[in-house]
Amino acid sequence: MASASQNLQLTSSVVEMEALAAIRAIELSTELGFDRVVFEGDSQTVMKAITDTSLSFATSGLLIRDAQVLANQLRGVRFQYAGRESNKVAHNLARYARHITGYYVWMEDVPVHCLSFYQADMP
Repeated sequence: MASASQNLQLTSSVVEMEALAAIRAIELSTELGFDRVVFEGDSQTVMKAITDTSLSFATSGLLIRDAQVLANQLRGVRFQYAGRESNKVAHNLARYARHITGYYVWMEDVPVHCLSFYQADMP
């Protein structure tokens, strides 16, 4: 339904970057009025942490908590791990974000640089 890329250079770790990406994805879903969403991420650590209700004292714990609070506003939400090989579109969007400034959203459209990966995922 939608995809986005944004260059975030304020983080110090991969886990923090993945947590920020999860937060931004939840915010986008909320802004677009989606209330039943499946989020896939290629960080098993972050996907597991978001679904864990215990308080984390890790560096990324507050970011994870922010993601949980935002996700609780949705009616139906699921977080699941999907390795890079099983979600090349998302991996390509992340790589694309390294070369842009600003925030790009594609609605009901596939970004040109992801089209071949999208088509390869189709049954």
